[in-house]
Amino acid sequence: MVSDRLVKIEKKLKLLYEQLDAVENDELLNQNPLARTQSRQQIREQIQPQIQKYEAEYMGILHQESAYLKFNETDAQAAIEVVAQEVTRIENNSSAYPDELLEQVREIRAKLEEPGTPAALKIKPVISLLPPGIGLAIEGELDTENFLRRNFPTFTRLVKGAKK
Repeated sequence: MVSDRLVKIEKKLKLLYEQLDAVENDELLNQNPLARTQSRQQIREQIQPQIQKYEAEYMGILHQESAYLKFNETDAQAAIEVVAQEVTRIENNSSAYPDELLEQVREIRAKLEEPGTPAALKIKPVISLLPPGIGLAIEGELDTENFLRRNFPTFTRLVKGAKK
């Protein structure tokens, strides 16, 4: 069963993303250089660390609970396609990422390309391999903020469907 903590974290992340959007918009629209600098500092010092903390906790809980989740084959295939697209994007821009992340991406690619394995069985190892990449993001090596914004709906739908 999916933890209630995941739902709480999702709500907090949604609020933090709304704050981030508001401050980013303020930074873009403000003509005062001091105010723009303060906005960037607020993002860097307050908002992004909180987002990264909750993203890491979310992925950690998801990693722990993934062994107990039952995924629908169609939903699992959709999630795998999203992961495969991101893996391809990272591989195509390999010079922009650290070697450790690229090694993890290769491991994910190998899992995704296993012949004869149903998507529902592939998705659990992919979820298990993803948090180390997210861990690198906390160090600022990967822009997970946009990745998770784009892909959290997919994974959220997948996890919610799995808890049935």
